[in-house]
Amino acid sequence: MQRLTDRLRRLRATADRGASAVLVGLLAIPLFAVAALAIDIAAMHADKQILQTGADAAALAVAQDCARNECTGTDATAEEMADANTPFGGEATATIVTLDEAAGVVTVRTDSSRNHFFAPVIGQDEGDIAASATAQWGYPTTGSGMLPYIMSYCEVLHQTGATPIVEDGEVVGIDFPEDADPVTFTFSDPKAPKDSGCTGPAGAHMPGGFGWLEATADCTGPVGDVGDWVPSDPGESPPNTCDPSDFEALIGETILVPIFDAASEAGGSHGEYRIFGFAAFTLLEYKLTGQYKTDGSGNLCNGLEKGSGSSLRCIHGTFDRFVDVSGDFDLGTDGPQLGAAVVELTLTED
Repeated sequence: MQRLTDRLRRLRATADRGASAVLVGLLAIPLFAVAALAIDIAAMHADKQILQTGADAAALAVAQDCARNECTGTDATAEEMADANTPFGGEATATIVTLDEAAGVVTVRTDSSRNHFFAPVIGQDEGDIAASATAQWGYPTTGSGMLPYIMSYCEVLHQTGATPIVEDGEVVGIDFPEDADPVTFTFSDPKAPKDSGCTGPAGAHMPGGFGWLEATADCTGPVGDVGDWVPSDPGESPPNTCDPSDFEALIGETILVPIFDAASEAGGSHGEYRIFGFAAFTLLEYKLTGQYKTDGSGNLCNGLEKGSGSSLRCIHGTFDRFVDVSGDFDLGTDGPQLGAAVVELTLTED
């Protein structure tokens, strides 16, 4: 009797093992399907993020080239950015979907595919992946100067020898020559009357106006739009919120400086300048007042203007072609053309 009981127990165990094998077989396909969802789709999501980075980089690179008036070879530029952001084990291609130079807009699409690990069980060997991005370029129309200083449009033309850009009888900018030699730009100074025709006999653009603007706590200029009037900071020295280190930190840097085309008749603390646009200037040396000077700049301003001397204030550097991608300036396609351009990523599509 005991022998029969043991035999029945063994038969039941064998039957259970068979049932488990059948159950595993029945569940294999759903398990692989779940794995496809969990692993393959996650891998595709990671690849899409890489493709999106490539699309963003391609759109920005093309926009920067076009902002420099070098809107050629855009397909190669976009493909270079796509190749630098290729999903693991795959390839990426870039296509310029739209390129409107007049509107300053470019859209780039990147494409790739991925071979799946588990999805072939449910009939999906590979999946296509795509991403796109749109960038815009134009001229800075709203922002603040990186220093609380504003230059005269008339003085810039006079002191640099640049020529105005005229379209339909209207001045729309200044044509700064590429790779021009550095220029020493003299500030408005009533102690040194100029013969440029830009100022009155006193040598200033307005009474008590020395070119300084009301400064923020971090020694930048006030935010203003093209056409806005911005307040002057009276006095020959930089505004009180500035420190010599603020100027030292910008040596060798390209900064955006506002240009004015009109000044108010009111002087002192009530004076204002009207913003014409923003120019790109690479600061190399300067001699202002007190500690605001670079090493060896003692004679930087001498001999530049009638009646000049050690009391003059000036900066030395180059007016450049520069593309700003900081996001600190708003852009417009019809803003004044002063060598500076702005590029921004405006749209990212799934």
